[in-house]
Amino acid sequence: RIRPKSGLSSVSQLLTEKFQIQGCYDPSMSSIGLIIIGLVILVGIIGAVVQVWPSSPFIGGAIFVWAWMTGTGIAWTVFAIAAVLLGIAAILKYVIPARQIANAGIPKSTLVWGGFGGLVGWFLSALTGLVAAFPFGLLIGMAVATYIAEYLRATDKQTATASTLQVLKAFGWSVAIELFAALSSATAWLAVVIVGAR
Repeated sequence: RIRPKSGLSSVSQLLTEKFQIQGCYDPSMSSIGLIIIGLVILVGIIGAVVQVWPSSPFIGGAIFVWAWMTGTGIAWTVFAIAAVLLGIAAILKYVIPARQIANAGIPKSTLVWGGFGGLVGWFLSALTGLVAAFPFGLLIGMAVATYIAEYLRATDKQTATASTLQVLKAFGWSVAIELFAALSSATAWLAVVIVGAR
């Protein structure tokens, strides 16, 4: 008795027939190739944490190259899932924090100064050679600039402190959203690679 194909299997088969060109793909990608893809994905995950470079181009690009070189339907399915996750995260990482900040009544001018302070902190970390301190330099610079801007605006330490904590909280949400998408995409890729290696 022949069992009907599942929805995922049908999608994978369709993608395989659409994208696969005879002789151009290697379903069992070489170990060196997988290591390179994995390292690029790791760079993307680190980018989601330190917020120095964007994670989506690294992770999405690496999985796309892997899917293109592998040429299987399941590989393209993983890429499609990763693209959706990374795309949604790229929007939500700005929408949710911006809404939180707007609800807290923090003006855009404060955010501009906070961003400028974070940029200065990042460059100071780079100039001093403290590569590992990049994210901390960004956070410290952002916090100091936000506090000063809010104190000058409200002339109240309590308000300045509350606004600074709110901005840092929003920044934390932005990092968490991007990191969740990065790790989910990386996990999907790794799971298929491990299963395919057995």
